[in-house]
Amino acid sequence: MKFLNTSLLLCCVLMLAACSKKPKAGYSNIKPNDFFELKLGNTAVIPEEKFKLTFKEVPEDSRCPKYVNCIQEGQVKMIFVANIDGKSQPPLELVRKKSDAKPATATVGSYKIQVYDVTPESESGKKINPADYTARMTVKKVAAEKMEDK
Repeated sequence: MKFLNTSLLLCCVLMLAACSKKPKAGYSNIKPNDFFELKLGNTAVIPEEKFKLTFKEVPEDSRCPKYVNCIQEGQVKMIFVANIDGKSQPPLELVRKKSDAKPATATVGSYKIQVYDVTPESESGKKINPADYTARMTVKKVAAEKMEDK
């Protein structure tokens, strides 16, 4: 009887653990308006909103390497893809320069995507591994009347 009770308890614990809302590998649960970091190839999810944002690629990184004086500062272009209510949205291209005072911003549906920083910085003579790119960002829900003002 004791073995049966222990087995039943263990089954309940395992079922609860399986039902918990842990994101899949490469996925991060986020909340609107919170800062988070998203690695290239990974997806941020707002589960209660049925919103997903994937950092797809960095097609250009012409930023001036640190410790080097450049004529132009360069920029980093990032491609993100949003999925809202199960529907894939057109890709979003965000461009960020180190000197930008405001975040790189794009709006998709009723969401404003803002990228504040991209790491790592480029270094002279070193190629950045694409898997190392990380965007520091927020996703904000935008009210319908604010979207019309845009």
